Amino acid sequence: MKCPSCQQVFRPSQVVDSRAHGVDVRFGCPHCRARLAVNGRATRIKLMGFVLMMAGSGVMLWAPERSWIFGSMVCIAGAVMAFSARRRELRLQWLDRPGSRDKG
Repeated sequence: MKCPSCQQVFRPSQVVDSRAHGVDVRFGCPHCRARLAVNGRATRIKLMGFVLMMAGSGVMLWAPERSWIFGSMVCIAGAVMAFSARRRELRLQWLDRPGSRDKG
């Protein structure tokens, strides 16, 4: 991941302080301590895409013979959703700068 504040690249294993509430994850950059967040909406869309891929696979496996076309269309739609949301999820949101908190 790349911090939008200091432009340093870091691995998720380097993050020390993080808070998660469902799929919304907020954490601090290990280099400059800027507060960052992962795009929660993109995470939800990615999960829905994977569910659609699994549902389409199930339709192709267990439904009657002629429904494999519908199952493949659902799989492709789910894959497009999942992969496009993954690209958007990798862009971090910058919540605040390192020195912007009031200390008092």
